[in-house]
Amino acid sequence: MTSSVTKPNTIDAILRACRLMLKMIGARPEPRRSEELYYRMLGDYYTRLLKAPETGDFVAAHTVFFPSELLYAMDILPMHMETTAWMTALFLSDYAALLSAGAELGLKSEICSPHRGLAGAFSSRALPRPNVILWSNMVCDNTAKSGELLMKITGCPGFFLDHPFQQTEPETAYLVGELEDMVHFLEDHSGKRMDWDRLAEVVAETDRQVELLRQINTLRQAVPSPFSPQGFLELLTIDYLFAGRPEATEYLETLCHELTEAVRQGKGAVAHERFRLMTLFLPPMYLMGFLERISQEYGAVSVTEPFFCSWGQGRLDPSKPLESVAWKSFMRPEMRMYGALDDRALGEIAESARQSKIDGAVYYADVGCRHTCATIKLFKDVLDDMDIPVLTLDCDVVDPTVTSEEEIREKLERFFELMEDR
Repeated sequence: MTSSVTKPNTIDAILRACRLMLKMIGARPEPRRSEELYYRMLGDYYTRLLKAPETGDFVAAHTVFFPSELLYAMDILPMHMETTAWMTALFLSDYAALLSAGAELGLKSEICSPHRGLAGAFSSRALPRPNVILWSNMVCDNTAKSGELLMKITGCPGFFLDHPFQQTEPETAYLVGELEDMVHFLEDHSGKRMDWDRLAEVVAETDRQVELLRQINTLRQAVPSPFSPQGFLELLTIDYLFAGRPEATEYLETLCHELTEAVRQGKGAVAHERFRLMTLFLPPMYLMGFLERISQEYGAVSVTEPFFCSWGQGRLDPSKPLESVAWKSFMRPEMRMYGALDDRALGEIAESARQSKIDGAVYYADVGCRHTCATIKLFKDVLDDMDIPVLTLDCDVVDPTVTSEEEIREKLERFFELMEDR
């Protein structure tokens, strides 16, 4: 199943963008060391994917929230599909063409746009064919169904990881069984064996990374907040792409040190912090540069993202590596949006608002995401009870035809005025 039009290699284009970003960072008077590490990691990640056909690396394309620790322990090369879609929208200008290729396959606009774009990218060969497809039901029905379509498009074998909703003892044991089955699937198709000692090392690194993410989240609550207005997207990418990797630990340790020093000096991420914001869900990736600029212009900083950066409690045990991979999945911030909505989500919103002393919240209502749009009133009611205004922006995380920079600017400026007048 292929599209009628072949697109340029998306991986190569992302790499060119990473190299450009590194040049820009190096030209700054005071470059942020952690940012440089971040783009070097991205470059290395996509370089390996680009060269995989030459090196013979076994590539496993996987959906979001997948336990990539298992892949690294088996020396299997992961390709995070949604993040690759987001990077395409962030760095390139042709994501609409990938959506069009997805539309040729019959995918309607109501379907999550990253998954429509992924189908278009694989069918038009803008993304290289992986060796296997891995997917799960976290965190939505689009993710649960996309793997079957991508298997059909690529002709690859695949494995569906069935993740239970609750962290009860029977459900955790069930998830560990699912992970064991996935390891056997990967061993059969890759010819590689699981290195359990290496997995224990990866789990130890992941445990350290989760602790650092918690520390960073606390440091961001300082007034003024020391981290970049939209910097939380770096934190997402670190866990999505590099969980358990030593270079990710180096990045997080470097960032933690930078933020600690900034807090000690009373230095904020913007020249004059005026508005402390909560971000609910993902902003349009193709407008990230604009959102960073307008944040600097108006002194607005995202200081908390309850469903991205507020990790649950618990530690991982390297002596029980497979169980720890399962435990980590229940500690994820996004787990509060998985399954039946309960006080985990609503309570976290209220607690994050109090701890981070927010002035307002921006709710990015992704038109293709049923999870996001279904919770607008519930989440707004929680913040309304705390007398915190909420701006709802209808948008799409990667589709540039849904909303424009001009529309977003007009709505944000009015929201800033509203907060200023309070």
